[in-house]
Amino acid sequence: MRSNFLKASSKIQQQSRRRRELLGILLMGLGALSLYCVLFPAGVWGRHIKVTMSWAFGWNRFFFPIWVSYVGLRMALSKPWPQAALRLALWAGVFFLSCTFFSLFGDAAFQKNFGGILGLTGARFLSRLFGAPGAWLVSLLGLGLVSCGMFRVSPVRVFEVVVERLRKDIDEWREARQQAVVKKPPVVKPRPLAPSLPNVVTPPVISQVQKAAPAEEARKPVAEKPAKVVPPKDKKEKPSESSQTVPVPTSTPYQLPPLDLLADPKVQTTQLSEKDLVANAQLLEQTLANFSVLAKTIDIHPGPVITRYDLEPAPGVKISSIVSLADDVALAMKATRVRVLAPIPGKGAVGIEIPNPKSALVTLKEIIADPRVSGAKSLLTVALGKTSSGEPYATDLAPMPHLLVAGATGSGKSVCVHSLIMSVLMRATPDRVKFMLIDPKRLELPTYDGMPHLYDPRTGPEAAQVITHPKEAAKALVRLVKVMEHRYEIFAKANVRNIEGYNEKRAKEGLPPEFYIIVVIDELADLMLISAREVEDCIQRLAQMARAVGIHLVLATQRPSVDVITGVIKANLPARIAFRVASQTDSRVILDTIGAESLVGSGDMLFLPAGAPAPIRLQGAYVTEKEVEAVVGFAKQQAKPHYEDIFAVIAAQESAKEDAETVNEMNEALRLIMERKRVSQDLLKAHFGSSARA
Repeated sequence: MRSNFLKASSKIQQQSRRRRELLGILLMGLGALSLYCVLFPAGVWGRHIKVTMSWAFGWNRFFFPIWVSYVGLRMALSKPWPQAALRLALWAGVFFLSCTFFSLFGDAAFQKNFGGILGLTGARFLSRLFGAPGAWLVSLLGLGLVSCGMFRVSPVRVFEVVVERLRKDIDEWREARQQAVVKKPPVVKPRPLAPSLPNVVTPPVISQVQKAAPAEEARKPVAEKPAKVVPPKDKKEKPSESSQTVPVPTSTPYQLPPLDLLADPKVQTTQLSEKDLVANAQLLEQTLANFSVLAKTIDIHPGPVITRYDLEPAPGVKISSIVSLADDVALAMKATRVRVLAPIPGKGAVGIEIPNPKSALVTLKEIIADPRVSGAKSLLTVALGKTSSGEPYATDLAPMPHLLVAGATGSGKSVCVHSLIMSVLMRATPDRVKFMLIDPKRLELPTYDGMPHLYDPRTGPEAAQVITHPKEAAKALVRLVKVMEHRYEIFAKANVRNIEGYNEKRAKEGLPPEFYIIVVIDELADLMLISAREVEDCIQRLAQMARAVGIHLVLATQRPSVDVITGVIKANLPARIAFRVASQTDSRVILDTIGAESLVGSGDMLFLPAGAPAPIRLQGAYVTEKEVEAVVGFAKQQAKPHYEDIFAVIAAQESAKEDAETVNEMNEALRLIMERKRVSQDLLKAHFGSSARA
């Protein structure tokens, strides 16, 4: 019974397909014949077809046959056409609106109808509804919107591109005009100085003075300016220049902490000799051969904590057989844990990572002092540690854009958070980067209390502190979401897409840049235990939207379970760091793969960059409490927390609006009393609509 039904349904489908193909071939033939008659009218029928299509469609007589042929071709080939009805409606809309536009254009320019009877009908209908100018506007606007829908292009994006192009053209025209004005008086000496004054006090010069310029170099530009020539030139431009030059001499420039505050790396001779490495490689090959797994060592990568042996399996050897022998290899090599990297990304080999007998200590100073790290331009460059081959490794927090750090107690998670904060403190001034620190454990982050980089959205800068109470942390995250929304409103008014574009625009106007905000939560599990719903909602909103406005999250936890690191949090935090965990389940929660359970500990980590196929094994940089106290104390001596309290400004604006509304209502009430020559609550209630307001 079922087979008969399937045969009947397939037969019906074949018949409908044949009908569709025949109809498509017929439409293709009609379209080709119509196009030929329009281009080469010959014979009685050919001339009649051309005259009829010209009378009906005007200039669109060339487009209509092509459209019919295209529809017939799609039907004849039986190709799937997604949203066919919508596509046909959009094509018909483009056809009708173009006929209407041709009719309006021909009537205005040549007093002729170029849109046929269809276009004339549309033009008269729109002119009757909106008038002649309105008909032009509706036809062009409708044609643009329908075309965007047909080609799947966002009208907002088209508008942004047009506005951006117009703005560039206007800026180029202004620059060319300013250059022409500067070149006019080449003989008079004071004239070139006045236009060049704004270039002297540009933001790059201010940043250089803030970095390390002594007081004598800061005074030089002021001493060389002609004091008598500036006032009579342009009185409108000089106040802006004076407003830019005032903050530089009055505020003492912030100096970045020197590298001398960090501990020097100790000379350690813990690395294995070449002879020992070769002997271990031979022992490794022999151990695998005992289990009938033939492999050859092709490369050895000694590192500070582990040594990776790259093995090339013999033909026919399965990778899974090598992975299953991890415990046997650890027993033969007398190692605590062995991690098998199968296969190595981009290389036809299997990596076996064996811990060294003695681990080398990796300091933060040797990584920051490396030219490859110190030469990075981003303010959010973070020094993580060294790779398995002993190379320094640093990453940029900006493109991540958020980071998840998880691991068991004592595995190096808190030291990693300290190295992250210290890396930014060593290269960023307080006016460029702020830290919002949340530490429910009250053990690690209170050391940073009082530093100028501190940010607290709950209060002003004078009361900013490290947040240690979980309830207050939830309130601070809610406030930070409002700060993010406020920044989005400011960026929308400035017509920029992200904080980089906004800072570039402010630099051109001579204004200070907007600062980045790095939110560090040292123990996420405590926050999720007390107010899980509120914290998770705030983290989700910040992780989804905060990158564009310069807000980045760093979440750390020592309990990598599903109820703490939920699916919502994991989906929005693509960059992750995993330290040693107890089981493969915890490793999968953090990295979506196993491997973290095989780490040694004491800073041994797996770092998964955003979009990377496999994690990278690193030895984290070690930071002592004395180093943290020295750097934070150096920063505290120079400045205190300083930032604009957005909520106080918003409250002042709202109160001013309420006062203005109250004054307007009082004036309206007095005007009403003077008109009616009487006053009563019912009269005011009827006018204002509320007894309380009356």
